[in-house]
Amino acid sequence: MKIPIMVSIMHRLENGGNEEQKQLLELMIERSENDPADRLMELVIDKNLGPLEVAKDMQLLGLPNTFLAGYFYPGAPLLQRIQTPANQRTDVPSGPDPYNQTTPVEISLLLEDLYICADTGGGTFAAVFPDQITQEECRTMISYLVQNKIAVLLQAGLPEGTRVAHKHGWIIENDGLMHTIADAGLVYSPGGNFIISVYMYHPVQMLFDPANKMVAELSQAVYNYFNLQGEQ
Repeated sequence: MKIPIMVSIMHRLENGGNEEQKQLLELMIERSENDPADRLMELVIDKNLGPLEVAKDMQLLGLPNTFLAGYFYPGAPLLQRIQTPANQRTDVPSGPDPYNQTTPVEISLLLEDLYICADTGGGTFAAVFPDQITQEECRTMISYLVQNKIAVLLQAGLPEGTRVAHKHGWIIENDGLMHTIADAGLVYSPGGNFIISVYMYHPVQMLFDPANKMVAELSQAVYNYFNLQGEQ
């Protein structure tokens, strides 16, 4: 959810923001901290309804399943109960958090929008937020994501030195266990740049080591598809 927040923040800032705002963005993305995310929404968007404005931005971008409905701090009120096509499904239950949700497809589409904006200055951002998100600001957002270096999940399956702009996420929930792990990013490779988004859920308990191994192997397989075909 830090990627949608970053996009919503950036289209409201001028020239990428001041030094305080830039530092908060770095902390939110590079260290995945929640306090800077709350602070940015309060300062830049709206003190009380910042998360709902992020949700509106995602709707404008054509992402109906991506929203925030409350701040991250413990005890934050749920500002609105939001129903989406994804969370109304009954065939694939995954215990969605009423405070914030997205899907692998939609976060990939948002990353694609970011990539096109950084590459050409056009795309969905230019259409929806004209003159509000510049090509340079999109490149800045990608640079924040590149600094998220954790050496596990997607990065673990890529050759050393591969440029990857990504955001991971996991959380220990109220039962003291981890149930969900996700990682989504832009991978820059000699054989072609690509987007990969992996979300995992286990109703009992998500064990990190096997989950990490699976994501790394998926990442490696996709990288090899783009880069080893000529050697076959």
